[in-house]
Amino acid sequence: MLLAKKSKKKSGGSKQKKSGFAWAADFENKPADNSTLRPLAELVASSYRARTGSVIDGSLDRGTDIPKAVWSAGACVLAIAKDDAADAAVCTYANAAACEALGYPAFDGYKSVIDAQIGLATGTGDKKFESGYSKSVERGGDLGKIELTDVERWALEKAAIVDGKLSSQTVGVAYKFESWVECSDGYVCSPGGVRTAPDMSVAELEAAIAAQGAEVRRLKEEEGLANSDPQVKSAVAELLRLKALLEAA
Repeated sequence: MLLAKKSKKKSGGSKQKKSGFAWAADFENKPADNSTLRPLAELVASSYRARTGSVIDGSLDRGTDIPKAVWSAGACVLAIAKDDAADAAVCTYANAAACEALGYPAFDGYKSVIDAQIGLATGTGDKKFESGYSKSVERGGDLGKIELTDVERWALEKAAIVDGKLSSQTVGVAYKFESWVECSDGYVCSPGGVRTAPDMSVAELEAAIAAQGAEVRRLKEEEGLANSDPQVKSAVAELLRLKALLEAA
C-alpha cells in the first residue's frame, strides 16, 4: 500500500515523527535537481545498464543529464528501500511517470510519493535482476489498487568499505514498468494519461450492448430526453462503439 504522508497537526499538537528518508521530501527541488536524489537516479540508471546492457531510457544514449533523463523517462521508475525505524518499505525515488501511476500529478507528485510507505519488496532474493515480475499495489485514500505486470526490478548496490575491505552494499531495489492496470475498471494505463479499455469477450460485449441499449431507452423514455440531447448522443455513441467491437470480434 502507498500511504499518504500525514499532514502536520495544528499548533499545540505533537510533531509527526519522520522516517529516516524524510530528507527527500523536505527539499522543494524536483528529484532531477535535488543534490541528494540525483546520485540515486544515477545509481538506478547505471545499475540497470550493468544488469541488462541497455539504457533505462533512450535519451541516455544522447549524452543528456542522467538524473533529468530518468525523471522524464517514458517508463515508470521507482526505488524502494527498507526504513528500519518504521520497519516498512519506503519509496526513496520516483520519476514523473511513476508518480502518475501512483495517482499523483506527474509534475509534483514526488512530494507525496517519496518517503511514503509502499507495498513493494525491498529485496530481490537471490536474483540481482528479474523481469516479468507482477504485483498488486494498494494506493492510499480513494486512489484504489493497481496491478503492475511485466515489471523489471533489480538490486541497487554501491561500493562501501566494510571492515576495511571494499565490498558491495545493497541500498534498495529499483522497479521499472511501462504500464499498469486500474483494478477499479480494468483499463490499461500508461504515462501521459493514456487509458486503453480492456479486451472483452463476445459474451461480455453482448451483455454490455444490452445494458447500454437499456440506458439509451431509459434516457429517452424515463427522462424524456430528445435524440439531440448531449446525454443521449453520448450514450448512443457508446452503444455504437460496443456494436463495432462485437462485429470485429
